[in-house]
Parts: sequence; structure tokens; C-alpha cells
Amino acid sequence: MSKYDVIVIGGGHNGLTTATILAKSGKKVLVVEKRKILGGIAAGEEFHPGYFTTGLLHDTSGVRADVIKSLQLEKHGLKLENKRSDVVLLSKDGRSVTIKADADATAGELRKISEQDAEAYKAYQEFSRKISKVINDLMDNPPPNVDVENLTMASLVVLAKKGMLLKGLGNKTMMELLKVAPMCVADFLNEKFKTDFVKAGIASPALYGSYAGPWSAYSTINLLLWECASRSCVKGGPQALISALQKAATQAGVEIRTGAEVEKIVLDEAGAARGVRLKGGEEISAMKVAASCTPKETFLNLFDTFELEYELDYWIEKIRSRGTTAKVNLAVNKKVELNGQAVEFARTGNSLDEMEKAFDPVKYKEVTNSPFLDIHIPTVSNPALAPEGHSVVSVLVHQIPYDFKGGWTVETKKKLGEDVLKTLEIYSSGLSQAVAGMEVLSPADLEDRYTLTHGHIYHGEHFVDQLITRPVPSCAHYTTPVSGLYLCGSGSHPGGGITCAPGSMAAAAILKSS
Repeated sequence: MSKYDVIVIGGGHNGLTTATILAKSGKKVLVVEKRKILGGIAAGEEFHPGYFTTGLLHDTSGVRADVIKSLQLEKHGLKLENKRSDVVLLSKDGRSVTIKADADATAGELRKISEQDAEAYKAYQEFSRKISKVINDLMDNPPPNVDVENLTMASLVVLAKKGMLLKGLGNKTMMELLKVAPMCVADFLNEKFKTDFVKAGIASPALYGSYAGPWSAYSTINLLLWECASRSCVKGGPQALISALQKAATQAGVEIRTGAEVEKIVLDEAGAARGVRLKGGEEISAMKVAASCTPKETFLNLFDTFELEYELDYWIEKIRSRGTTAKVNLAVNKKVELNGQAVEFARTGNSLDEMEKAFDPVKYKEVTNSPFLDIHIPTVSNPALAPEGHSVVSVLVHQIPYDFKGGWTVETKKKLGEDVLKTLEIYSSGLSQAVAGMEVLSPADLEDRYTLTHGHIYHGEHFVDQLITRPVPSCAHYTTPVSGLYLCGSGSHPGGGITCAPGSMAAAAILKSS
């Protein structure tokens, strides 16, 4: 008899979400985590003596409220604000604009720079509001069955409902959505806005984690997906979510083992997943296995050669997961201001042209000298993350190639850190002299630390062909061609980021099959 009903591989936010939902439904669940700490990319860590991050990523605006409610995470200390965080868009000429949750308040900010941009922003947010019901219905539920050879009546009903939602937008809004979805984000925003750094700042979420520049086709859909999904924020960042999830998992009876690296998914004689073998040889049996690691890690590294069907191996190998993100953590011995103000979240970019130029070298495995940055200064709201009066500056550096042809050495990472500091100096003069410590993580380092295939922060690129049938058609509904094996990580629908959505929907699929 199996010792566990389900073994969950990976103790990140999705793995813990899956495990906790299953345990609350009466399943006996074990989570095995490779690292000594829980959290995966959401784990807060000390990177310099006395200085702590709140996770690799910054944005918690996509965390699903229904997961927080069903797991009662607020009872475990989670504090959720029912609006997304303010973000400051920075211009090299010293100007800045704060993008607030309230469109009218943001328009008031923009009006100081451009009346046209103020009115355009209100219209843009009104369009996002109108389409959000359709977009969120698609992204908050398991993907529809689009296999025309195996459509059931239930699948047809789901597809019909989604079609009715689209039609319910009205002809004008529906046609606008169908028009703009394939557009590059540069053309989309150039039609609406006037000010360069405003366009660049608004465009940024469309490009984060993407092998794309602002003139890449279909990048607008990524921006709209982010706008529609961004509804709230977790106080304390990703680490606060992990803390609450760990408490909820423990209370529900989930057994958690850290420092337990899975070497192989064990199959029975019929080829069904029946447990795992840890590095060191220990085997643990279970009726089912749920993998929150990347699809490529799951299928290409956790099975023996020729154990899987060739067709599955072939399509998994084709998943595009070209990492383009680095991380620089700074320990700073003073309070940090950007363009003369205390800022918790900020974006650089300055213009769509500069962002495109930053992407160009990536195609040739080279590194730009002027990356665009997603900046988080968590000590603004949580001073305890650094010594008194000091700051932590967490920087996601975009358009940095995983496969840098110069190789990621100590010297090349030092150069990347210096380029980031040079960019930050534009907005915070004298910052470099106040840096007490710096950690630079290249995309290759992200792969090593977090087992992110090719350093991709979302487990695979967010482009239209890798969204609805994510990661591949045969695994698009959390089940896989390997009986008893499920996917519950960011490589599954609806994709990456700190959301808990793939973990929640995978748990539902596992319970449905029980």
C-alpha cells in the first residue's frame, strides 16, 4: 500500500497550494523540496549580512483571491490589499509618473505632463475593464478543450459560454479586442499615448520574461492579460504568501521535507507514476505525483532515457523557455530615493526605442549596456529587512540572455552589476557609493538556484501558442500521458508569476480523477 496519496515535487507557492488543497480534501500529502528552504522563486533570503529580499519576483497582483479565501490564508497572517501597488514610471530627465490602482488618480498624475495621455489612460483602463470579464474567465478557469477530435458535450457547452461572453462585449469592444490582440505593444500604445517614458512604463509588463521587444507581434495580449489579472497585492511580498501557505499546509496535515531532491519519478510495471526516488537512493511511494517544477525538468530530467513516448519527449523539448531575466540585489547604507522621491515599486525604460534596442543584442546572445529595470525597494514598507536607516534594492534586469556567448563568469556578472548601478545612478545620484553589498544572479544562476529551465522565470514563454495549450496539448489540463502524473507549476495554464492559479487548478484536476 502506498504511504502517501500524493507526492508534490517542489515547495514553491504553486506546490504548496496544490498540497494544501489536497490535504484539506482528506488526502495524505508529502511535499519534497530540493532546497533547504521553502518558497522557490517566492522565497525571501538573506543576500548580504543583515539584508533580506522578499523573493525573486516583485509582483503579487495576480494572486487569486479565491485561493486565499479557500485556504483561509488571512487567518495565517496574510494581509491582502484589494488594489494593486502603485508603480512609479521613471524618466531619465528627472520626471516621474505614479501609476495608481485608480484610473482617475493616475490621470491626475499624467495631466501634469500631458492632457492627451491623461485622457488616453482613462480610455485604456476603461477598455481593460470591459474586456476583463472575458480575459479573466479564460485565465481563472482550466483551459477549454480545443481538441476537435475528442470534443464532449460538456466541452462544447464550455466553449459556447466563452463565445457568448465574447459576444457580450458588444460589437465595438469585441472588434477592438480582436484587432489589438495580435498587435505589437509599441503600435498599440503609440496609437493612444504621446509621452515616451509613459508608453515604455506601461508596456513593461508585456515584455517581462519574454523573448520579445515592444515591436514583437502579439505582445499586446500579454499586456492586456496582466492588466486584467492585476487586482490586489500581498503586503510583505511573495515571502509573506509563502509564510501563510506553509502555516496552512502544516495545519492541513501536509508533510514537508526540505533538502529532499528528487532524482527520478518512479513508474510501476504498467508505466504509471507511483512515487519518487530521492538523490541518495530513498524511494517514497504514492498513488499520484504532482510536479510543480518546469515541464522540461519534469519530463527530460526526472525520467530515464526511453521511458517516455518519443512524441511526448519531442513536444516537451520544443517548449520555448529562453530566459531573459537577471536579478541584482543591493544592500545600501542609506535611504534610497528615485527621481527625488521615496519609491517602493518603479520601472525604467524611457522609450519604446530604447527597450527595443535592449532586446536586439539578446537575439545574438549578447548583453545590452542599458537594460531596463523593474525595481522594488521593500524596505520602504518593511524597514526590518535591512539595518536601521538602510535599504534593500531588488532589481529585475530584463533583456539579459541565458546563453550569453561570453559565458556567465564572475567578471561578466560583475560587469552586469556595474551596468545596473550605472542605470540606477541616472535616477538616484550617488547610489553606487552607498552600496554595502551586491548579489548578481544571471539567468544561468536562476536555473541553478531555482531549477528554472534556461533561467526562465515563468517556466516557459508567455506567447499565444504557449498559453491556452500550456505547456503542450497533451498536458494542457494538468494531466499527462503518464498515468498518475500531474503538472501543477507555472509551466501549466494560466502561466507564470506569483498567482497560485496553476497549483489550485491542478489540485482540482487531481481530486476530480480520484
